[in-house]
Amino acid sequence: GWTPTEMFAHIASTIGLTPKIGPGILAIPPGVDIIEGLDIAAFNAQGVERMQSTDSQEAVERIAKYCNRMVDWVETLTDDQLEGEHTFRGMRMTMSNYLMTVTVMHAMHHLFEAPLSVPA
Repeated sequence: GWTPTEMFAHIASTIGLTPKIGPGILAIPPGVDIIEGLDIAAFNAQGVERMQSTDSQEAVERIAKYCNRMVDWVETLTDDQLEGEHTFRGMRMTMSNYLMTVTVMHAMHHLFEAPLSVPA
């Protein structure tokens, strides 16, 4: 498993990259899986490695910064683009569902599994 800092770095990296790769995703035909040919483990490791020198606080600050960039990018999308069909890990979904899956649901998954100590 990842340390809390690595988990935050992974989430920040994923959210930060989404607006950059989003235009390419929009161009992928509906029947082609968005991650076809992508080594997810290597992709994730690269994202964490790029932020290796950050501490937990810095990684969380990047999550906030990158979420703002994500919002700015999503605001540029049309309803047709948000409703467009895509395939992610074999599941058909709209672009809006894909964005929620890789940002919100993905982050929630890691936050719930993170080895964080929460004072009682």
